[in-house]
Amino acid sequence: MESRTWLDIDLDALSANYAQVCALTKARVTCVLKSNAYGHGSVAIARYLCTLGCDSFAVSCAAEAYELRTNDIASEILIMGLVSAQEADVLLALPHAERLIFTVSETDDLLLLEQAAMHSSVQVRAHLKVDTGFHRLGFESTPEAAERIAGTVLSCTHLCVTGLYSHLGLVTQARDEAQYKKLLAMRDYLRAFGVRGLEMHLCDSIGLVRYPQWHFDRVRVGAFLYGARPSRTDNMPLTCRETIAFRTRVAQVHTAKAGDVVGYGEIPLTEDTVIATLCAGYGDGYPRALSEGVGEVVLGGKRCKVLGLVCMDQMMVDASACPNVRKGDIATLLGDGITYAEYADWAGSNRNECLARLSQRPTRIYHSRDTQEEA
Repeated sequence: MESRTWLDIDLDALSANYAQVCALTKARVTCVLKSNAYGHGSVAIARYLCTLGCDSFAVSCAAEAYELRTNDIASEILIMGLVSAQEADVLLALPHAERLIFTVSETDDLLLLEQAAMHSSVQVRAHLKVDTGFHRLGFESTPEAAERIAGTVLSCTHLCVTGLYSHLGLVTQARDEAQYKKLLAMRDYLRAFGVRGLEMHLCDSIGLVRYPQWHFDRVRVGAFLYGARPSRTDNMPLTCRETIAFRTRVAQVHTAKAGDVVGYGEIPLTEDTVIATLCAGYGDGYPRALSEGVGEVVLGGKRCKVLGLVCMDQMMVDASACPNVRKGDIATLLGDGITYAEYADWAGSNRNECLARLSQRPTRIYHSRDTQEEA
């Protein structure tokens, strides 16, 4: 079938971004594939990154890890969110279970994983998450918490705690420095109670660039890979190329009269207008917030304003400046000069959300110098 709406994904840009990340650190690079690899398609992106030498991935949940494993991705996978007892049993029954790393944020999680490991006869690995001030997940960075953790960890026979990590707020340097110090303090508290030799990690894509002195043993890089350049780096000589173009086709072209209202909108047209109806909507991941002239698309090489409210499956744009527009023509919703930053600003959002919200419905088409594949 010919695609009605699709994402053109530039694997050469992804490769250049990965090479840049590797050049910025001596630490192990864990490539983050959460939320369908920021909309890119996690399985295809994992396979491609494996060809570039990546052997470590991170996901948000058990379902994302399961998708990778059941599609023959044998690399290390760090699961950064909550995993239930049932999910742990399922994951540990899959091949390469020893290459999973579970995140532990509470003492009960340690006991859950110990039980799951005993049932599966697999030596399970876990990293301790520390709440250093982000207040999302993690143990408190206190001697009392370290003592409780150590008492449980040292009693486990099948669970092996191999790492300690946290996540930066990245609002001010002073706050980040306070978090860094709390992570080091927790490491020292754990050492005092006999838990030693833990791998450490703290930095994401922004931390990778902003705090090279805090790379520790690994960095967790997501947005940078997909072309979301870390903020406040415009004067730095970085390669960070956007990897996605979001495209659709014209379904119909017609003219509406001045005073008419388009679609579900409420704002009447001020003049006769050529309308191009496009085969994309918020069901494909295009933000409804870009309705009523907020967003633009590229059609026939020209910028065209969105008219009316974006529908679930369709949207309308002002094509009056495109006299040759025809049914079947390609319109670009993101790309061709519409940058991640501009698109996100229109939506009142950020670049990561705009990529992550791209739905499963658009076909993913992967391009490189040598190949083009569709998924």
